[in-house]
Amino acid sequence: MSAMRLKPQPIDRRRSLALKPVRNPEAVWESADGAGLVTIDIPLQRRPVPGPFLWLATKLARKAPPSSRRMELDQVGSFVWRAADGRRTMREMIWLLAAEYRLNRKDAEVALLEFVRQLSARNLMAFANTPCSV
Repeated sequence: MSAMRLKPQPIDRRRSLALKPVRNPEAVWESADGAGLVTIDIPLQRRPVPGPFLWLATKLARKAPPSSRRMELDQVGSFVWRAADGRRTMREMIWLLAAEYRLNRKDAEVALLEFVRQLSARNLMAFANTPCSV
């Protein structure tokens, strides 16, 4: 008998705002100065080339393919990247973002959730779960 795969239960809004975004510790990033724009080096994963094509691929390639790709974050993205230290909840980061850039809370929430979703899709950010008090 095969095991049934259960769909993950969706997280309600209250619990999702209690999550703490955490940068991937393997992500290499730098900033020109303490408050400058953040640049992230994203390692590229290469699929192995089958044996017969390896010789042809090495002959056709003029130079080695890049091993990483650089992503430069804008001012808001850099602010969020620095704030995602695993100590602040999403709710706290929304208020920080709203205060720093003079946004209303809803606009800050939408922008933050979308940006963090994009970073987590690229395995640059994850979430630490914390117990919620009701």
